[in-house]
Amino acid sequence: MELFSEVYGCYYAVVAEILHSAPLTRAQAEELAAGRGYGESVIQLIPKLLGGQDWPLLEERDGLFHSRLDRLPVLPVTHLERSWLKALLTDPRLRLFLSDDQLSHLGEALSGVEPLCRQKDVVCFDRFLDGDDYADPDYRRRFQAILAALKTGSVLQVTYLSQKGNTHTSEYKPMRLEYSPRDDKFRIYALRVRDGRSKGCSILNLGRILDVAPSDEQYDGGFDVAEWRRRHRCAQPLLLQVTRERNGVERFMLEFSSYEKQSEYDEETGSCTVRLWYQQDDEIEVLIRLLGFGPVVRVLGPESFVALMRERVARQAALLDTGKS
Repeated sequence: MELFSEVYGCYYAVVAEILHSAPLTRAQAEELAAGRGYGESVIQLIPKLLGGQDWPLLEERDGLFHSRLDRLPVLPVTHLERSWLKALLTDPRLRLFLSDDQLSHLGEALSGVEPLCRQKDVVCFDRFLDGDDYADPDYRRRFQAILAALKTGSVLQVTYLSQKGNTHTSEYKPMRLEYSPRDDKFRIYALRVRDGRSKGCSILNLGRILDVAPSDEQYDGGFDVAEWRRRHRCAQPLLLQVTRERNGVERFMLEFSSYEKQSEYDEETGSCTVRLWYQQDDEIEVLIRLLGFGPVVRVLGPESFVALMRERVARQAALLDTGKS
């Protein structure tokens, strides 16, 4: 089979979804076609499926669309997909999301398959070396307990080691799980719960969580993590000028793709003026990322952040001078 076969294209996927959902109404079929396909999918697909010459796979009875097939379509897994899955199994982070039985089943199903790539083939740069220990069985146990709490909405009793070395135990309801590629660490946004009430949101690094246990506390109130992040972002956005030197604009947009920003491109100069918002807790990380671009990125404001960059550059220069002497 070809590397890119139409069997794995959009229209085949839409038709398979409709057949798996049958019997269904015309409105439901059109909704699936519009949501999974392109703008013209509703106009093109539905008539072809209803007794047309192309794909007569549906018939209408009593106001519902029924599948004409005795067996529902099953999309086979390609050799390339199997090879990709085998490569994923070599990533230690994958073990955090799967049980031992699931890992064993995948290992048997993919035995004899050559991985698409290996971990040694992936080179990460500008990454801190003190990432989380994914091979630690206790870390994996705590991670999966938190993952289960995220799915069920339950509260956990968490023992946490702060940056100052203090240990405290509180009740938390995990709300969101995040991974930082630069830090190579996971963290959660969690509501601190006491007597059935929220006491505010905290960001907890999983590597600093010492223990988790079930809790009798419950909290059913709503919480919008995105809105909380917006409220706790920097008071003023960074004002940056990004030049096209060494594909600076493209590299910058890729590096900060997850950040809220506004950009204006000047075709005459080839530079881009960007307003960038970030979380207050991420200020040092953002600063380090910007310094990594060198003269390609110029920070125009605010002045407080410019002062931080000058201080950081002066400190690095002093370290270099000390090393030379």
